[in-house]
Amino acid sequence: LAIMNEHYGAILLAGGKSSRMGKDKATLVISGKTMLERLLLSLHPIVAETVVIRAPGQTIPKIPQKLRDSIRLGWDSVEGQGPLQGIVDALPLLNSKIDKVFLLTCDLPNLTTEWLQTLRDILTEEYDIVCTEENDITNPLLALYRRPVLEPASKLLAEGKRRPISLWEGWRMARLSAPEETPWICRDVNTPEEFKEAQNFLTSTEND
Repeated sequence: LAIMNEHYGAILLAGGKSSRMGKDKATLVISGKTMLERLLLSLHPIVAETVVIRAPGQTIPKIPQKLRDSIRLGWDSVEGQGPLQGIVDALPLLNSKIDKVFLLTCDLPNLTTEWLQTLRDILTEEYDIVCTEENDITNPLLALYRRPVLEPASKLLAEGKRRPISLWEGWRMARLSAPEETPWICRDVNTPEEFKEAQNFLTSTEND
């Protein structure tokens, strides 16, 4: 498995403002695990390493020992620039062998290793990006990218572009919707109500 995974890494963006939630999403707890830990556990079996990017001064919740060896921590070097800044600061921290990169936010409590593996399976030679789509909205921050797709992020920022979808131009993309039987798998949580819903749902399914 390790050999299979050595070309895969992840960038986990944990430094969002969380203004609607009112608190740092990475630290929210479901079934005894923070949202950050849940995502790191989902990624762990299928990537060689994960870079967690924080806002300046943001402390992140404790990471279990078994995950620490495969995690690098980074900061947004410029505040308030959004996800592209996170990409710019994360890429140099990823091992140079890694040429396929999951890009995720830390507010995806329902995400599973199986779903991430599905993205991996779809990124064949004919595609450069596999993005998740929900309600006809393609999410650039729940996606798997070939590394060269992410590399122009600093150039885009310099041009005043802040939206991650600017990265897509000229590349071949596959879009993937959540399975009908588990539509919630790709849903992020932005408000205390949405978090409560996810918490209740996951607590009941994980304790079955």
